[in-house]
Amino acid sequence: MKNKTALLTATNDDSLTFSIDGEVQEIRHQLSELKDLLANKEIQSVQYAEKIYNIEHIDEANFGFITGKKAFNEALTKALLEVMQTQCLPAQKFMERVQTIPNWESQLRISNKAKEIIAYSFVGVLGIQLSKLMAIGKEDFSESKQTKYISKCLDIAAYALALLNFALLSALWDHQQKSSLELDEVSLGLIEKRFEHTFEHSLEERFKLLCALYQLFSQHNISWPLEELSGLADQMRSDSELAQNCRTFSEINDRLDKAQYTLLDCYEAEQQLAQLLAHLVFLVKYQMASIKQIGYRQVRNEAPHYLHRYAALGIDSKANVDAEKVHYTPDTIFTDAVLLFKGEDYQHSINLFPFVIDYNALTFEHGAKICFFNARHLEDQSLEYLFLEDRSIIHLEASGSLHDATNYNELMIDDEKRKILNLDVAVAAFAEAKSTIVQEINFDDL
Repeated sequence: MKNKTALLTATNDDSLTFSIDGEVQEIRHQLSELKDLLANKEIQSVQYAEKIYNIEHIDEANFGFITGKKAFNEALTKALLEVMQTQCLPAQKFMERVQTIPNWESQLRISNKAKEIIAYSFVGVLGIQLSKLMAIGKEDFSESKQTKYISKCLDIAAYALALLNFALLSALWDHQQKSSLELDEVSLGLIEKRFEHTFEHSLEERFKLLCALYQLFSQHNISWPLEELSGLADQMRSDSELAQNCRTFSEINDRLDKAQYTLLDCYEAEQQLAQLLAHLVFLVKYQMASIKQIGYRQVRNEAPHYLHRYAALGIDSKANVDAEKVHYTPDTIFTDAVLLFKGEDYQHSINLFPFVIDYNALTFEHGAKICFFNARHLEDQSLEYLFLEDRSIIHLEASGSLHDATNYNELMIDDEKRKILNLDVAVAAFAEAKSTIVQEINFDDL
């Protein structure tokens, strides 16, 4: 006997309408009534749009999402605003104003403001990606929308863990230059794999690296690049909620790769992202900047000053994206750097270069093109960087401009040669970071 399916044909806040064997059935918009209907008709599955769901997989948490009572982004928006209010003044003010408004996350005129706060509060590249996720959630329902929504949730989770790993690796690099620390075998293996792996790291691999770095910093009392990391000890276990988030995301990713996902996976991806970002909510306190150019000015009888031209990465409260700014100051700063910092003071920051680069800054192009180190090229071991906006790959390989006899005067006068030099410096810095962190012996110096 062929399994029967209840086809959901209409839904509103009060009722659900089904077609079962050509017969129209209307029930109240409640899971208990749906279960009673299916039990009476001896049916195990419900079809909505192109997807079929087994009643065993539907619970109170996802019921409203499946039947359209809860839309994309609603659970994420509400969950993030609730945890952000202790870290972020705009979120706090927003929550004070909606505390007497039931289901505010379902009312676009209110929830749109909440989405804006999330986008401009989360650090740099994460804020931009969260804004893109919110935009996908507003699209008309389609198969493509589901694919894009799940993929973007996966991307944001991956970028968040990568950002923490790069911050820790950068700080470890600085530490190893000043005070050599011999790494344990497990940590050494995971760190070397990150530098040499020829495939993009999975979420679980990113989490394992984060745990290894966390253990190193804790055991050897290395200063945390982000002070809030010290409070994540409980999440750096294999049985923690953060670890489970990564495992669940991996399962969702497998179903996405095999085109076996359903609308439930959109809901699950949203829930998992909300939980993951709740643990990393301190990132709303941080900002990112890309240093584009440094100018020098010293008028006779006056103290010297530097003109910093930089891009404030991310979205600000006025919806500017990667706004370019200037700062005239007596202080110097790293050139061609992507910086992570708390508050407004980028001059006290974590330099993420060369793990994170602004390709446009290196090649003198307008705007920002932020790329994360992704993997090694399989054939020539060149560096592959992932451009976060469209997930395209940019290859960096040494051209040979850096050597003992390099004539910098000749290189600096020609913009094309300076571009090549900048890219070569990024490749060289990456090699130096690896050799310093893992304490490789340079036999050329012996």
